[in-house]
Amino acid sequence: MRRTLRQVSCAAALALGGAGVAHAEWSRTYVVEWYEAAMYYGADEGVIDPGTDCPAGTNGEPDWTKVMLEAGYSAQETRWLLDPTHPFRPEGHSTSGQNQMAFRGKDRANVYSQPWLAPDPVLTGVSGSIGEGFDLDGDPDNGFTSPDGSMSGIDNQFYRTLGCWLTYRGPHRQSQHALSKNDEMREGAWTVAIVVSGEGDDPLNDDNVRIGFYNSEDALVKDGNGDIARDYTFVIAPDQRFEAIFDARTVNGVIETTRPADEVWLREASYVRELQLLEAQVRLEMKPDGTLSGHVGGYRPWFDIYKGWIDARGAVIEKLTWIELPGVYYALERNADFSPDGAGGEKTHISFAMRLDAAPAFVMTPGAAELATEVVSYKSIAPPPGKRHRAIPGPLGDRVVDGIVLTKDGVLLGGPEAEIPPPEAESQIASLRE
Repeated sequence: MRRTLRQVSCAAALALGGAGVAHAEWSRTYVVEWYEAAMYYGADEGVIDPGTDCPAGTNGEPDWTKVMLEAGYSAQETRWLLDPTHPFRPEGHSTSGQNQMAFRGKDRANVYSQPWLAPDPVLTGVSGSIGEGFDLDGDPDNGFTSPDGSMSGIDNQFYRTLGCWLTYRGPHRQSQHALSKNDEMREGAWTVAIVVSGEGDDPLNDDNVRIGFYNSEDALVKDGNGDIARDYTFVIAPDQRFEAIFDARTVNGVIETTRPADEVWLREASYVRELQLLEAQVRLEMKPDGTLSGHVGGYRPWFDIYKGWIDARGAVIEKLTWIELPGVYYALERNADFSPDGAGGEKTHISFAMRLDAAPAFVMTPGAAELATEVVSYKSIAPPPGKRHRAIPGPLGDRVVDGIVLTKDGVLLGGPEAEIPPPEAESQIASLRE
C-alpha cells in the first residue's frame, strides 16, 4: 500500500537515526504534476483568436483539396481521398486522415519521411515581443522580453516557430497538446521526481544548491478532485539517461542555475517523450504553499520534434491540428539557432523552454532505503541501456512507419503507385472490419 509523507517520514527517521549518513543542511522534494512548452498566450480568449502573440490568430486549416490537386492528384482522386465515407485505412488510423495523404511529394514521395520533396507552405510564426524562457546566448539585445518586463534577450525559437499552431496555443495548462500529453503522465505513463538540497542555513537564500530530476516507477496519485495528490512517496528509479542534475542557488526562494548544464535528458509531455537539452538552465520558485513552479530550458534537437509528430500518425495530426507537416519541418530548420559544433556548425538544435509545476512529495533513494536528502547521481547503479524503467511506446507501437499506419498484418494500404480509388476498395474495407 502506498504510504503518505508523514508515515514514511517517521519510519525513515527511525531507520536513519543511527546510520551515520551525511546529509545536506536542507532538502525539499517534489513530483512533477504538469509541464508544457512555454508558449506565451497573447489573446484575451479563445485558441484561434488574434492576440499580441499571433495578430492574425492561429494558422488556418489548410485547403486540403488545393493541396492534393497541387500535388498532382486528379479531382476524382482528391474527392475520394478526402471523403470520410471511403475510409480506406487500417484500424487505429483516425477517420480524420489516411495513409495516401503522405504521398504528395515529388513523384509521389512520402512527404513525412522526405519533407524536402514537398513545397514549403510557410508556417506563420509568433510576431509578438513577449516570451518565456532564458537568455541562453548571453545577448540581452535579441530575443523576447519576459511578461513582467524583468528580463530581455530570451531565446525561445521553438515558441517563435510553433506558437501560432493550433495545438500549442492557449493559456497555461489549457492548450490542446499540453492537456493530451499531461493526461498520459497523470495516468501513469511516467513519473519525474525532484530533489533540491542546499548547504546554507536559509533554504530561501543559499549560494550552494543542487537540484536533481529523477525517474520513478511509482505512478502519480489523484485526489477526489482529479488533481495530483500531495505528500505521497516516490522511489527513485536509476536511469543512465534520464537523470538531470544542476548546480544552482536560491534567491528569495527562487532556484536558479549558477552555470548551464552541458547536457541533460528528461522525460517530456509530448509525442517526442524524450527531451535532450544542451546548455540547460532552470528557474523554479519554491512557493509558500509547498509547490514548485517555473521553467526549465536549453537547446533541443529540432528534428526530433518533427519526427515526434510524424510518429504520431502524420495524416491524423495534419487533419486534427490544421497543419501541413512539411511546413513544421521547414520552419524548425529555418529558425534553429544552435550548433553543438560551434558558431560555424550545422544548427541542429533550437532554443526551448518549458513550464513546470510540481507538488510536494516524499522522495526515497533507490530501493526505498532512505530519504533522498541530497542531490547525487545514481547512474552507476542504473540498468544497462535498453533496459530502462517503464519504456513509453508510441500510439500504435511498430505499426507507424514514416508517418503512415500499417495494418495489423504489416500491410501498407496506399503508396506511390496506388490506384485511387483502389479497384477492390470496398471488399478490402469489409475484410479489414471483419
